[in-house]
Amino acid sequence: MNSPDKPPKIIPDLTIWGGVALTLNKKNEIIANAQIDIRHGRIIAIKSVDKPSELTANKVIDARNCLVLPGFINGHTHTGMTLLRGIADDKPLHEWLHEKIFPLEKKWGSKEFVYLGTLLASLEMIRSGTTLFNDMYYFEESAARAVHESGLRAICGQTLIEISGVEEAQKIFAQFDEYLSQIQNYPRVLPAIAPHSIYGVSDPVWKKVSEYAHQRNLRVHLHLQETQAEVEECRQKRKMTPTAFFEKIGLWRNRSIAAHCVCLEDTDIEILNRYQVGVVHNPESNLKLGAGIAPIVKLRQEGVKIALGTDGAASNNNLDLLQEADTALKLQVLQSGIGKLKAEDIVKILTIEAAQAFKLDHEMGSLEVGKSADLIAVSVEAPHATPLYNPFSHLAYSASGCDVKHSVVGGSVLMENRKVLTLDEASILEEARAWGRRIAQ
Repeated sequence: MNSPDKPPKIIPDLTIWGGVALTLNKKNEIIANAQIDIRHGRIIAIKSVDKPSELTANKVIDARNCLVLPGFINGHTHTGMTLLRGIADDKPLHEWLHEKIFPLEKKWGSKEFVYLGTLLASLEMIRSGTTLFNDMYYFEESAARAVHESGLRAICGQTLIEISGVEEAQKIFAQFDEYLSQIQNYPRVLPAIAPHSIYGVSDPVWKKVSEYAHQRNLRVHLHLQETQAEVEECRQKRKMTPTAFFEKIGLWRNRSIAAHCVCLEDTDIEILNRYQVGVVHNPESNLKLGAGIAPIVKLRQEGVKIALGTDGAASNNNLDLLQEADTALKLQVLQSGIGKLKAEDIVKILTIEAAQAFKLDHEMGSLEVGKSADLIAVSVEAPHATPLYNPFSHLAYSASGCDVKHSVVGGSVLMENRKVLTLDEASILEEARAWGRRIAQ
């Protein structure tokens, strides 16, 4: 029996031990020889231990020679497009989108296409350290089902593009209602609606979208001011920027995430900050499609919270956020000067700042008692990690997704020692190759 003076000992379900923990908490504490105890999906203790003899968890993961930190948040992607990786390279955005991608999606898009594409994307993201991603695509219930099976977390945004310009608003919102009903049984999936862009949705429908999201307390995920042509077209039509138009119709009163934001004016930045709109920087996609460089340093100076996104694999062409971080840092040196965005800043943007941008920092983004156990262990044993003086510098400039050794979401182990445990990798890859052969023909 337990002594009446002593509380019963709580046995963790899972313990991660032996690594250097980058907590990303308010004090930015770094804990050597860290032991992280997890129970019922949440962190119940973090401490430094000299020996593993204290460990009594039901399962123990060895994280020696690893950096242990919160899982990465991919702020903007289109997972279904993974099956279109590399099919339309070396084209500017408008040509890439309207002459290649939209026709391919119209021909091949289906529940099966999106389901398999999201399984393939989930494999890639688990292997490279992402634990939460923000998705925007068609047939998003199929994406949500794949997320559920993978064990990842996601915000799944059912997209809306009025390609024909004659869609019936009543039918659009009935489909949104159906989607929200379909994903209720996926506990790690948060719903969103994802109207594509200022040029992809007509003004009357934009106003209805804003009201619909407000009534149902939904997140809104959209592309915003990705190119100068987009801004100029909006000014000619509406006498204001897209950001100002969305303020006018009340869109920003919703929890909103704006992807790209390459071509912002000072007044746009003021509006985004005023309404606490999260901004997602997609540096590699913006470079590949010739859009430009988002003013991340200026946005952060004004108080806007930033996340990093890979965009879809058709415009990147991978989902490796550590590679994205390296590119983002070097671009900000080019745009704003050395040291204006530091290695430590970019790791925060991958984790706690992204969580703040999504208003999820009460649940994730840092290693703290009470938060969800969404974390990764990044190996530092390879030659490119030796010697290691600064863990943030290593993650920002040297590491890649291939260094991620373990991945845990909500206390569930998704990958251990580079082996994905939740998905049949061989089967997914075989089926994806078969899809690729059909599309290529």
